[in-house]
Amino acid sequence: MQIADIDFCSVKDLNELCAVESACFPAPWPRHVIVGDIENGDVVYIKAIIMCRIAGYSVIARSDEKESHLMNIAVLPEFRRAGIASQLLAAVGEIALYWGCGGMRLEVRVSNAAARNFYTKSGFKYDKTINAYYSDGEAAWTMLASLPFPKFPA
Repeated sequence: MQIADIDFCSVKDLNELCAVESACFPAPWPRHVIVGDIENGDVVYIKAIIMCRIAGYSVIARSDEKESHLMNIAVLPEFRRAGIASQLLAAVGEIALYWGCGGMRLEVRVSNAAARNFYTKSGFKYDKTINAYYSDGEAAWTMLASLPFPKFPA
């Protein structure tokens, strides 16, 4: 496991966040969406820093008073399988608990078996399938977890 420094993101992190997003996803979030999120404060972006570089980030929003929404976890390929995603998930879990949320939900691509496995090991359970959820037409699984998380995979 590689220990990262976890911190809140700001607009000054935008270039690195966009680079991580582009390296991780076939349809990355547009730059203006990330800027709007960070500036409006509707969602919280957390970054994992290793050797003065953003190795990954996560995004969380409050769905309502009892549930949070994990919108994204992205880790650069060269930092995967080192515990970075687990550290980011722990950080957003703490934020959700601070908000008073008792649960967290997320959507994950049906084809992303590695992410589905990570979330399952972290305490998430399959809820339902949403057909054509992504812009390319791929379906998503909705997964739910109770907080605090029971454990984190290595």
